[in-house]
Amino acid sequence: MLFKNYEYFLAIVEEGGLTRAAERLYITQPSLSKYLKRLEMNLGVELFDRSSSPLKLTYMGERYYTYIMQIMTLDKQIQKEFSEIQANERGKVKIGLALWRGTNILPDILPTFSSKYPNIEVSITEGKSDFLVNELLSERLDFAIMNLPTNMDFTKLTYDTLIQEQILLAGNKNHELVKEAESIQDDSNGYLFIDTARLVNELFIITKTGQNLTKAILQHFSKRHLDPKNILEIENLTTAINLVSAGMGFTFIPEIGAKEEHLPENISIFTVNDPVLIWPLAIVYKKDTYTTKVSNLLINMLKERYQLNGGRNNVF
Repeated sequence: MLFKNYEYFLAIVEEGGLTRAAERLYITQPSLSKYLKRLEMNLGVELFDRSSSPLKLTYMGERYYTYIMQIMTLDKQIQKEFSEIQANERGKVKIGLALWRGTNILPDILPTFSSKYPNIEVSITEGKSDFLVNELLSERLDFAIMNLPTNMDFTKLTYDTLIQEQILLAGNKNHELVKEAESIQDDSNGYLFIDTARLVNELFIITKTGQNLTKAILQHFSKRHLDPKNILEIENLTTAINLVSAGMGFTFIPEIGAKEEHLPENISIFTVNDPVLIWPLAIVYKKDTYTTKVSNLLINMLKERYQLNGGRNNVF
């Protein structure tokens, strides 16, 4: 059933019409129209509803599209396997990281990995979780390191949990409420505690809407029935940390980034003791795809570094 030049069919689907698809393929529209007619004659079905604009797939067209995508996935997998057999620990790993994660994770891992495997190239893509998911599903990434929000649909993904990570509150040591909390608590058994209800009139510096961290913070505020009046939204968490260091308000930091070596000396870290602000940091893959040997070398190093126990978790 596989007709040659199936990229022509995919171009028509993705562009929603023959004209734009022909332009993308650098062929004439009549040539593309003849191809489509031959394809449908060969299959004995109509693939597109020609009464709609842009063109839409018929039910049989949708089934053929699914079939083509499966063929392409299998083709990519066998190419990966062949390349790996020939490479002998040579190759390329394409990883994605949620925004700001590279600042904390890559210095812990990449120098050691590059020293141990100098012939493996590591390609790094950073972005918001929705972007990384699209890159995974399009197989432009081998895996991504990101937090797992409870509302994300993982029907096409699977993951390994690295750690259950707290989201901690950061404040300037010179702030009166920080001084008070530090003076009455002993942090020998863990993080100091601060009640965010006491900070409702303070400035909160948070990441912009759409980031996983922001969703968790807003869920915390909602759960506590808090309505902070003074919120500054920024794109980069490093900026938020530096503003707190300069004496402006409070911010929230994932636990891996809250180590002393990652923070200015005048920053204090607190737990707010809310399960909403505990989330898994995970290695995320596209389900049912081949994970290359060189990818597994980096994955195993990440697991060892963050003391992962257990194997891959299949998600719903």
